[in-house]
Amino acid sequence: MLHAAVISPQPMTRIAMQRESQDHPEHGVRIGAAAGTVAELLEQGPLEAPVVLLSMDTLDGRSTAQNIADLTAHDHAVVVLASHTDVARVRSALAFGAAGAVGKWEPIRSVFRTMRLACQLGDFVSDQLQSALASLPDRSPAKLSAREREVLTHYVEGLQEQEVAATLGIAESTVEEHLKRIRRKYALVERPARTKLELYKRAIEDGVVPPVLPLA
Repeated sequence: MLHAAVISPQPMTRIAMQRESQDHPEHGVRIGAAAGTVAELLEQGPLEAPVVLLSMDTLDGRSTAQNIADLTAHDHAVVVLASHTDVARVRSALAFGAAGAVGKWEPIRSVFRTMRLACQLGDFVSDQLQSALASLPDRSPAKLSAREREVLTHYVEGLQEQEVAATLGIAESTVEEHLKRIRRKYALVERPARTKLELYKRAIEDGVVPPVLPLA
């Protein structure tokens, strides 16, 4: 039996996953801990959950990359749960270290199967989500370092180069060099980012920063 946890902003999703795993042990997955955000889950202390199912719409203001990094730092493999609008960002989630991915629209047995296989294989995407990804134009994520992602995050969220330098405790010239390298890396994957707005769009596409939420 694979012990796991689930993170979703929807309470009904969390409850349904827990109940299904308890009522149907044939799935081979037992959902114990559940939370609305990564921070809430980690606050529960050490968990017996080798795999965490992470909804890509956690609404916590954090990027998918940040959430995956926090979970993997605590030795949890991550399977992302993607809606139809998240499909374009799944490739980036896998590049950032997610062990697997599955669509929200899929039967729950497919979700549990993906969690089991991702834990066993370390890299598994459900068949339906694979098909959805195959229909998208190829958009390879730029291979940014952790420091480059930090610089990019602060820069596209509104700070000027001097302010980014002060925030990170590095020289302004270092920030400028990081931004040059970031732009070169996007150019190498044929996704130019010459302006700050284009960098912001690329950062959203690759899950470096969270997408803008619609106004209520």
